Amino acid sequence: MNCPICHDELTDSRVLPCTHSFCLKCLQRLCKNKLPGDDVPCPMCNNEFQIPKNGVAGLIAKTHNKEAEPSAVYEACLSQQRVVPPTVYCVDCSQKQLCERCSITHQKWKGRPHDVRTLDTVSPEHQSDGNYCDKHKERVKIYCLECLTSMCSMCCLESHRTHKFEQIDTMMDEFARSIDDEVKPVTKHIESFCGAAAQLDAEKSHLFSTMQAIEHEIKDKGEEMKQSLPYLIDIHVSELLHKLRSVKSTAETEVKSQADAVQLALTEMESFRTTSLELKSTVSPADINQTASDVRDRAKELLQKHVIPGEHYAPSYTFTPVNIDEFLRDNRNFIGQVTKVDDRGTIYS
Repeated sequence: MNCPICHDELTDSRVLPCTHSFCLKCLQRLCKNKLPGDDVPCPMCNNEFQIPKNGVAGLIAKTHNKEAEPSAVYEACLSQQRVVPPTVYCVDCSQKQLCERCSITHQKWKGRPHDVRTLDTVSPEHQSDGNYCDKHKERVKIYCLECLTSMCSMCCLESHRTHKFEQIDTMMDEFARSIDDEVKPVTKHIESFCGAAAQLDAEKSHLFSTMQAIEHEIKDKGEEMKQSLPYLIDIHVSELLHKLRSVKSTAETEVKSQADAVQLALTEMESFRTTSLELKSTVSPADINQTASDVRDRAKELLQKHVIPGEHYAPSYTFTPVNIDEFLRDNRNFIGQVTKVDDRGTIYS
């Protein structure tokens, strides 16, 4: 066990009322300008202790039972100069070797009581949580708004006390709300694009159904005309089917292009929404400001890039069979025409 001040092995150690232990010489240097009866903050947790009448040497000495098994030697919990087995764990200080007596100080901490739990209710993962300051061994729970970094309370007092800072829990809540605010309009955009995709699918189905019906009409008319003009009819049927396939291919390409654009927009926005929502639980506290800004910029970019498309209507086609009497008068087109019909009913060849 090392001294938090000199980081060497504890020598002639003393225990403060807050249960933190230090070398006697380190405490004497810390309090060299103080007098007995003065209040001094603990270098670890900033909780004040009073210097005894005979100086810091009068603080309780920390001892260990050298004959006990390693698992029976506990940190900081001293009572009548003997080691007392720990029974509770302070979540805020990450101290898992506290006896009932030592835990009273944590439960009556200045500002707010600490979260003190019995050892049997705290999971090993919780006890070994690594979100603590390497220097002071305190839980990291403050975020400096000017330096954009997270820290423990001692780091805040030492280097950031004049800065603007906030509780990390509060910052994480604000970050989660900002993610929700940025994702909300994109979600509405996605709903509109889903509607456009469904409408395109319906139009595509209607187009293919119409083309299939026209194909049957052409073939039926061809079979009818074959009785009189088998050779010419075969040629013209082939020409008409070729034209129909060309029209179908063009229309299919147009619809597919529209559908691909909509699907691409959906993929980008859904990927953004999924990734952004995952950030609420995975982002590092040190990155929340930058990440929130990136999410906001990306959401704005997506909303500008993907404008909600209007309804798309596939071109309408019909088949007009030839009149046999007209065919007899004009021996050129004896099957019919594949024509395009616009929304107003105008027919185009």
